[in-house]
Amino acid sequence: MITNWPLVFFTVFSQFATGLALFSWWKDTHDENPSLRGWGASAVCAAIALIASGFCFGGIASGSWLIAQVACLVLLFCAYGCSRGAFILGIGGWLSGAVCVAIQIIDAIPGEVFSTSGLFPIFLFPLCTVVLGAVFSQLVVLGEPENHKDHPAGRFYLPLRICLWIMLVITANAPIWPWEDTYMARSAIILMQTQLYWMGVIFSGVVLGLSHMGRVTLVLQAIVAFVSIFGLRTAFYADGVHGAIDMSTLFRVM
Repeated sequence: MITNWPLVFFTVFSQFATGLALFSWWKDTHDENPSLRGWGASAVCAAIALIASGFCFGGIASGSWLIAQVACLVLLFCAYGCSRGAFILGIGGWLSGAVCVAIQIIDAIPGEVFSTSGLFPIFLFPLCTVVLGAVFSQLVVLGEPENHKDHPAGRFYLPLRICLWIMLVITANAPIWPWEDTYMARSAIILMQTQLYWMGVIFSGVVLGLSHMGRVTLVLQAIVAFVSIFGLRTAFYADGVHGAIDMSTLFRVM
């Protein structure tokens, strides 16, 4: 299996940072106390994503990927500013993160936008962003109350469960569905043969189960969710099609 590891780290951690920024901004607009730790964690994730992007593209990228890098840099700046009390930068933080994710989606589409191979990343990337943001933003270590009586299953259990169910259905069916789309059919072969992909699918179901067990599993939910998404992303960029590594063998294999 050939995987573009820097691209995996760049996309996973930039989406991680964007999700944290979104939920930290939401908490800032609804809570009395600001989410300083959430913004700090978002800044750290954005920094990791930027470092990884340097290895992806050998430094500063070009074209649309340069826009993604700049958007990630803006996210880092805004998240760091919010962690220091400049909460006016909050909306700019998650919006710049959303731009970064949107660019990643566009560059991951191998064929037509509204083909199945195009819709796969259009759904997958935002779902990963929300899942990572929700599952980590409800942790005590990021500023949540230890015993939240109003939310015994975690503060953001609802968006977490909804996105996990959608992601589970999409990812479980992607490798086994008889796709007419040539690109998606090629992807299905790769996904079917990638153990990390199936680990990601199974682990997303595990997070759903843990979510119904209450706040005692919040830390475990976060760990398993991250491993799940990292596994799915590793397979997504493995050996070609969406990762544009193996496009030369597409029609020869099919």
